[in-house]
Amino acid sequence: MSAASPEADSSSATQSKDMAGHVPTNSCEVPSGHIPMFFQSKTPEQIEKRRRFWRKARRRLGWTLAALFVAHSGLNIYASVLLNRELAAIRQKGQPLLLAEMAPPAVPDAQNAAPIYKQAADSLRFSTTEKGAFRTRPHNRTPQMNRDIEAAVRKNQTAVNLTRRAAATPQCRFPIDWDTDNPSEITFPHYTELRELAQLLAAQAVLNAKNGDSDAALRDVRALFGMSRHLAGEPVLIGFLVAQSIDSTAHQALAQVLETVPLTLAEAPAFQNSLPTHDWNRVFIHSLHGERTWTIFVFERIRQPTLTNFVSEVLGENTPLWAHFPLILVWHPFLKLDEVHSLRLWRQLLDAASTRPFGHSPNAADKVFETTPRYALLTRTLFPVFGRVSDYRDQVEVKRRQREVALALTSYRTARGSYPAQLQEVASLWGKTLPLDPFSNKPFVYRREGNSFLLYSVGANRTDDAGRNYQDKPPSRSWNSYDDIRWGNSPRETFRIYSP
Repeated sequence: MSAASPEADSSSATQSKDMAGHVPTNSCEVPSGHIPMFFQSKTPEQIEKRRRFWRKARRRLGWTLAALFVAHSGLNIYASVLLNRELAAIRQKGQPLLLAEMAPPAVPDAQNAAPIYKQAADSLRFSTTEKGAFRTRPHNRTPQMNRDIEAAVRKNQTAVNLTRRAAATPQCRFPIDWDTDNPSEITFPHYTELRELAQLLAAQAVLNAKNGDSDAALRDVRALFGMSRHLAGEPVLIGFLVAQSIDSTAHQALAQVLETVPLTLAEAPAFQNSLPTHDWNRVFIHSLHGERTWTIFVFERIRQPTLTNFVSEVLGENTPLWAHFPLILVWHPFLKLDEVHSLRLWRQLLDAASTRPFGHSPNAADKVFETTPRYALLTRTLFPVFGRVSDYRDQVEVKRRQREVALALTSYRTARGSYPAQLQEVASLWGKTLPLDPFSNKPFVYRREGNSFLLYSVGANRTDDAGRNYQDKPPSRSWNSYDDIRWGNSPRETFRIYSP
C-alpha cells in the first residue's frame, strides 16, 4: 500500500470534521464554489472592484431613469400642446366642449309637451301578449296578433288622446339634468315610452283608415311626425336615432293609410305641406356635437388621478389604490394623444356631415384602424360605433323623399284608377319633378305589382338588390349584404298590418 499524501490527509480530516457535525450559521448559505469569483470578497482589490461596478450600475440606472423622465415629460408637453390646439379650434368655431352647453332651452309647463307625454305613458295598459304583437314586424303578424293590437288600441284611448294633444304642442323639453358633472349618469326613460306611444298611435291611424275615417287617419299620421320633431333637439345620438325610429313608424303608418285613402291632386300636396318640417342633417350634426362632448368628458375623467373605477375594472377590484397611480401617470401623455386622434376623427365626421350631400358620406369606420395608432385604445374602441351613423341620416332623408313620391302615386291612382306603369307618368300629373334617390342620384326604382307597387332606394351599397334588405336573410350571403330601402319598410309584397 502506498502512503497517503499530507494534502489528502488534510482534506480527509476536514471532510471528517464536517461529517462529524459542523452546523453552518446560515441554513441558506450557498457554497462558495457556486458564487461567481467577481462577487467573492476575499481580497481588498476584489471588494473595491465590486464597489466600482455597483457605483457605475447605479449611475447608469439613474441616467436611464432621468432620460426616460425627460422623454416622458417632453411627450406629455407635446401631447398637451396638440390637445389644447384641438380644443381651441373647437372653441374658435363656436362649438361646445361640455354637454351642459348644449342643454335645450327651458320651456314653460303650459307650452311643454313632455308632461303630457308622461301622462300618456303612465296611462298605458298593455298585456304581455299585446306587447309581443306590437313588437312583431307588421308583415309577420298573425290575424290573432292583429286582433290583440285592435283590442289594445280600444282600451288605451286615454293614452291615444293625450299623445295627440302632446304632439300638437309646439315645444317639448324632457326633465333631463344636462348640467350634471357626470353625463354618464344621465338616463332617458322617455325614449322607450315615446316609442310605445308612437306604435299605439300608428295602429290607431291604420284602424281609422280601415274604418273609412280618412281625416282621422291622416291627422294621426301628422301627429306621429310631430312626435319625432319633439326629440330632434336633444344633443345625443340616441335621441336622433329614436326620433328617426318614430319618423320611420310614421312613414310605415302613412304607407298603409295611403293604400285606402283616396287623396286627390289637391289634397296630396296640401297634406305634404302640413307635415312638420325640420332639417334632419342639422339634427344629426347637433347630436354629433353632443357625442363629442361626451367623448371629451370620458378622456378627462380617465386622466384624473383620483378616478380609479375605470382602472379597477382593468386591473381588478382588489388591486391596491397605490397601483393605479403609476399606470395613469405613465399612460397620461398617451391618453392625451389618444384624445387628439379622437377629436381629429370627430372633425372629419362633422366636416363630412356638413359639406357632403345625402348619400355620399364616407364610411369612417373602415378607415379608423388604418389612421389611428395602436396606443389610441379608446379611439379604436369608441369611434367605430359612430363610423356608420351617417347612414341613418341618409335613410331618414330617403324616407322623406319617398313620401312625396308615394303621395304623387296615390293622387295618380285617385285620378286614373290605378298606379302608373312607369314612374315618369306621375311627374307630369304631379306638376313638378319628383325627388331623386340620394344614393344613386337617379329616380327611385319603381315597379307596379298588381294593385300595389314596389318603391325603393338602392341603399348605401349603391347596388340594386331587387328591393331586398336585411329582412330577407339571403341564404348564401352575409346578413347585411342587401340594403335597399323600401317605401314603408315593407316586404316585397304589398305592405299590410291588418288582414282584410
